[in-house]
Amino acid sequence: MRVSVVHDEQGFISALAASPPGAPVASLVPQAGERVTELDVPEVSADGDPQEIVGRLTDVVENYRVDTDTRSLAPKQA
Repeated sequence: MRVSVVHDEQGFISALAASPPGAPVASLVPQAGERVTELDVPEVSADGDPQEIVGRLTDVVENYRVDTDTRSLAPKQA
């Protein structure tokens, strides 16, 4: 699934919007000091139970950050 992610300079995610395949990519407006990165997150599929999709997206926000060098998701450091 394609996601737009709002994050700070360290990659910590403050907002996320998902777009199913074939749909326009969601647009988010960052605050001062934030940026938006569009990512492909294959672990999250638009198919299936909507609650499961929400759970997977919540997991991304809570447990991952954006690696600003590679523009990909990276696990948060414990």
